[in-house]
Amino acid sequence: MNLDSKYSFSTAILLFAHSDKVQSALKPIAYNKKQNEVLWHKMNERALALVQKTKLPYFISDESTQQGVSFGDKLSHAIQSVLDRGYDKVIVLGNDSPGLHLNHLQEAFLELQDKSVVLGPDFKGGTYLMGLSKIYFNKEAFAKIDWQTSKVFEQLQALYSAQKLGITAPLNDCNSKNDFKKLLQNLRFRSTFRSVLASLLFYVTSILTFLKYYYNNAIIGLNFNKGSPVTE
Repeated sequence: MNLDSKYSFSTAILLFAHSDKVQSALKPIAYNKKQNEVLWHKMNERALALVQKTKLPYFISDESTQQGVSFGDKLSHAIQSVLDRGYDKVIVLGNDSPGLHLNHLQEAFLELQDKSVVLGPDFKGGTYLMGLSKIYFNKEAFAKIDWQTSKVFEQLQALYSAQKLGITAPLNDCNSKNDFKKLLQNLRFRSTFRSVLASLLFYVTSILTFLKYYYNNAIIGLNFNKGSPVTE
C-alpha cells in the first residue's frame, strides 16, 4: 500500500466489534467460559493488529460507543460518525473473519479509490468487509438492510446497483464451533494461531496449563530449529 498517496488521508478503517466479554457472552463457542473469553480476546487482538498494519487511521466501535436499537442502526451510526470526522471513504470489518489478511485490506483500499463501493462477501450471504464512499452513503437506507441474515450481500448489491461496485474474494466468517473447526483445517499445522484456537476449543485444560506446555514444547523447542520461525 502506498501510504504517500493522498487517498490514505481520506480513507479510514472502522473495526465494528463487541468487546471480549460481550462477544464471549453472545457467542459461547470454546470449551468453557474462561476459554471462550480468551478466544474472543485473541480474535479482537488479531483484527486490531491487522488494522494497524495498514497504517491507515482507524476507529473502534463496540458496545460502549454504539448507538441505536437494531444492529443496522448501530452500524449505520458508527459509519456516519467516521465520515463526519472528515473522511471521504471508510472500510468496515468485524472480528469474526480469521481468514482476513493484510492483502485483503490493501485490495479493498485500492478498489475503493476507483469504485464507489467495495463488498467482501462471505459464504453465508453476508459480508466480512465493506468499503463505502461518503457521497453515496445513505444512513437510513443502510440501516434497513436485513443485517445478520443471508440476505445482506444481495441487498447491498441492490442498494448500490446504480454505483460502480467492486467485489473482493469471498471468505468464511466464524460464528459457531463448526465454523472454527473448518478454519482449523485450513490453517497450517504449525501455525501459532491454529495451536491457540485448538487449545481453546477442544482441550479440557486450563489456559495457564496450556500456555506452560506450549512454551516448554513449542517455543523452547524451536530454539533448536535453525530454520525460519514459524508464523501464521
